[in-house]
Amino acid sequence: MGLYTKKRSSFSFKNFLFFIFLMLFVYVIYYYYSLNSNENNNSFQSDDILFDQSAKFIRVDELKGFIEKFISENPELILETVRNYQLKQSDIEKSESENQNKELINQLKLFQNDMFLGYNNSNKTIYEFVDYNCGYCQKFHDVLIELFNKDLDVRVEILQLPILGKSSIDLSKMVIAASLSGDFEKVHNYLYSSKKRNDIAEIFADLFLMDMDIKLLKENMNSPEVISILNSHKELSDMFKFNGTPALIIGSQIIPGYIELSKLLEILLEEFPDNA
Repeated sequence: MGLYTKKRSSFSFKNFLFFIFLMLFVYVIYYYYSLNSNENNNSFQSDDILFDQSAKFIRVDELKGFIEKFISENPELILETVRNYQLKQSDIEKSESENQNKELINQLKLFQNDMFLGYNNSNKTIYEFVDYNCGYCQKFHDVLIELFNKDLDVRVEILQLPILGKSSIDLSKMVIAASLSGDFEKVHNYLYSSKKRNDIAEIFADLFLMDMDIKLLKENMNSPEVISILNSHKELSDMFKFNGTPALIIGSQIIPGYIELSKLLEILLEEFPDNA
């Protein structure tokens, strides 16, 4: 299984240091002024409010010393400030990520895809990005077979993510080409079965024995339509920053990698409670 990366906003440490410096500057000014406020109470006049010239001010060359002293005397305040800032940044990043994922999933739902398993009109849809040379994809295919035995009201849309070399690309083209003649499920299930051959010529031979039109299949594999569909699947996987398979999208959840049947059932119940 390939690695999977999730897009996150980077934590700007430079901005954080500027924020700390600014906070300390304001705090020191306030702190220093407060210490001298009692001495300056008599420096105001009731009618024309003037500052007494004897009031004390912080010189620029004194500021560094005040800040260093403040930090050394109040380390717990600095740590608490860092912690609160990080928590706030984490909440912001989480909110931004959730909003972005929601938008991407809505775009995925609008995508027209004729390659699916299960019940076409189901309200419960699983999106799976696959590579036919991925062992975990084959393992998850077995999980889906178990799922269909328990729940027929599920639609699994298959999207191509051939990342394991030229052979994976050829197999993706083969499956897309088969979908044009209505043979998607037959080829998809064969490629995840124990009968699958490693050599593509032997795969064609097996499909021929399954009464498929191999000449038409080969012609369609490199047709502009198949290439266009494969490219559109790549654009979708790039949107989600997927670089590993299987990659699943169920409801509002993005699951990078293989999951067991029990976890799959749990997610389906959580995401589609009205269709349980």
